[in-house]
Amino acid sequence: MIDEKQNLSVQIDIQWNDDIATYKDRYFVLKTNFWRDFYPEQLDYQIKRSELNQTLNINYKPGALLQFDTTQSNIKTIPINKFDRYFSGPIPIEPTVGRFYPRGMLEDVEDCFKMDNRPFRILGKTHDTLKIDLNHPLGTFPIKLTATITDVFDANQQNGGRCNEIAETITTNGPGLQTLLKDTPFDFSQGMPFMRKIEDDDATFYDSIDTSSPIVDRKAIEQLEQFYNEHINDNSMILDLMAGPNSYLSNNFNDLDVSGLSIKEKDLQSNPALNQYIQHDLNKQPELPYDDAHFDAVICSFSVEYMTQPIKVFQDVARILKPGGSFLISFSERYYDKKVIALWDDLHLFERMGIVLEYYRQSGEFEELYSESIRGLIRHEDDPFVNKTVHSCPMYMLSAKKKVL
Repeated sequence: MIDEKQNLSVQIDIQWNDDIATYKDRYFVLKTNFWRDFYPEQLDYQIKRSELNQTLNINYKPGALLQFDTTQSNIKTIPINKFDRYFSGPIPIEPTVGRFYPRGMLEDVEDCFKMDNRPFRILGKTHDTLKIDLNHPLGTFPIKLTATITDVFDANQQNGGRCNEIAETITTNGPGLQTLLKDTPFDFSQGMPFMRKIEDDDATFYDSIDTSSPIVDRKAIEQLEQFYNEHINDNSMILDLMAGPNSYLSNNFNDLDVSGLSIKEKDLQSNPALNQYIQHDLNKQPELPYDDAHFDAVICSFSVEYMTQPIKVFQDVARILKPGGSFLISFSERYYDKKVIALWDDLHLFERMGIVLEYYRQSGEFEELYSESIRGLIRHEDDPFVNKTVHSCPMYMLSAKKKVL
């Protein structure tokens, strides 16, 4: 049993679902303790009576983990001129149905102030009005919480610092922003969401930069490898879409047949996982050079943010997948900003998962949509950047299966 005077590190997963997808966020709370920090009800009781590596499961009713109540009065219709289009600078922001924005963008709206970063969502829009939801994006969902004590420290290794509300820590700064509006698909026709800062030839651009090193640290790569371990079977035919020099497939698999497709042949040549490859510009030709129902799974690592015709690509990925085959996508907070699409650059990290889920949905070809995020891990001690950035890159990973007719 845990001594209440000890410090602990705890892995906390929260999971929820709606009619569209299942969502999970994993957060690592490091060197927390009972004399300083506040745990949510039920978890506080159970964790004080648990053992190292023991897993605790608690189901919370909607709103039970949140600081603010979810109320119908927080859904309201306001004049559209109360939305500050110039909140971020001289380029006007057009309010978009389904998007989240900071409350500070709202002028003269009750319970909103200029520096308020809490999110609100636009539910509807007319020429003169906006229908907005000021509730927390997790407010309507029952939450399944899973907690595991991963490390215990001696009582004399105490941390200073402010008290932490563990429930607030795990539910703020993103979770919930990936959820989609049930009856309102995202409108990709508004503005120019798929423009890039540089529209020069992609092949020339990528040939001019060094892509040999992973864009994330080794701890983050381990999370992606584990994700693929859980979603890919032995003896599968895999397509690495927009492949780089590493496919992030662990050595645990038996008899994978991995094909690669990318614009940069040098990366394809240096990737040891590939059995064969095709050089192909996906943004010019979203149609893939493979037969129908050819692959068991398609993976796309750290590249979805560069797709300029994503719905067409997702539809063709479905074509080349076997029924029930998986389309697995991952990204982090780092990317080549000159080639990322404008919409991606504008979104919150968790909203980006929502956009990928929207790609799945609007393609009309996928089911069993799932998103998973991992935050708060510490880099390996021998990581060359551990003294500059102690935390590992967060990982955002999604999966869906081709519909079985």
